[in-house]
Amino acid sequence: MFGRRTNDPSTPRRLPQQPQPAPKAPAPAGAAPPPEAKPRQTASAPQVAAAAPTPPPAEPRESQRRHSEEYYDVKTTVFNALIDTIDLTQLAKLDAAAAREEIRDIVSEIIQVKNVVMSIAEQEELLEDICNDVLGYGPLEPLLARDDIADIMVNGAATTYIEVGGKVQKTNVRFSDNAQLMNICQRIVSQVGRRVDESSPICDARLPDGSRVNVIAPPLAIDGPALTIRKFKKDRLRLEQLVKFNSITPQAKTILEIIGRVRCNVLISGGTGSGKTTLLNCMTGSIDHDERVITCEDSAELQLQQPHVVRLETRPPNLEGEGEITMRDLVKNCLRMRPERIIVGEVRGPEAFDLLQAMNTGHDGSM
Repeated sequence: MFGRRTNDPSTPRRLPQQPQPAPKAPAPAGAAPPPEAKPRQTASAPQVAAAAPTPPPAEPRESQRRHSEEYYDVKTTVFNALIDTIDLTQLAKLDAAAAREEIRDIVSEIIQVKNVVMSIAEQEELLEDICNDVLGYGPLEPLLARDDIADIMVNGAATTYIEVGGKVQKTNVRFSDNAQLMNICQRIVSQVGRRVDESSPICDARLPDGSRVNVIAPPLAIDGPALTIRKFKKDRLRLEQLVKFNSITPQAKTILEIIGRVRCNVLISGGTGSGKTTLLNCMTGSIDHDERVITCEDSAELQLQQPHVVRLETRPPNLEGEGEITMRDLVKNCLRMRPERIIVGEVRGPEAFDLLQAMNTGHDGSM
């Protein structure tokens, strides 16, 4: 089934044909007495070699596309057989490493029983993908593991983009169908006690590492579920690094440190993706470790390093439309928790009045 890769040797066959003109060319060069012909021929040889690599990449890409369609057909078959075979309740009792080994053993047996023909590399890739589907976030796992990716944008099951170094790139990552993508979206938002479905098609959530997640599902998303993940680096940035990156000047760093230490009230504003959360995280590094800090966020993404931190998060309404906790409710409750610093992740509604009132009534150093 995966034998199409054996057709790829068509590209190596062209490679030996390319150097053939090189030996043929010296023959007339030897007959010609002037040595000037030799450099011309040596210059033409690199031109042939430089032009040769351009066509071969197109053919492997086409073969990979053909392979991906067959691969996903086999993956769906093996995955369905795995679900029929494995006991999910017993699997849930195992730790991640043991569960992964159990899944790999069962999938290897299924491949043998169904006589699936594939190479060792393809089989290893299939095992890893199915383990990610069962235990993790499916095709997103390789992207989440990369620290150089800033954003992951999934536009339906067949299209995934990433942002690396400020540039958006299209990837070969795809889901088997919109149902698999929707299941992964529900798995992400359920970890923070939220839901996404037709009755509640818009949801904001976060990953365990603090990365921001937004999901919008059909019928609002016409071409399938749209998933956007704003990743945060594992290592928290500091003001010193912002100076090193030429984002701020050394004088601005000194001023920001003084503002944080003398408990000035700070309001950070800016456009989307301009670095508001990054700057807020950096400024919290100036807060003393003996202060009681309370944070209020729609989805917890601030990375405070102080020991005395209380993190609060809003909650959307349930199926009956009840139980909603807004940002204004959290800010009001903060005032009863003896805060020394109140840090609000985003202010975009009536909670702005409560925050300003808190700043004016003795809660200095709020951000």
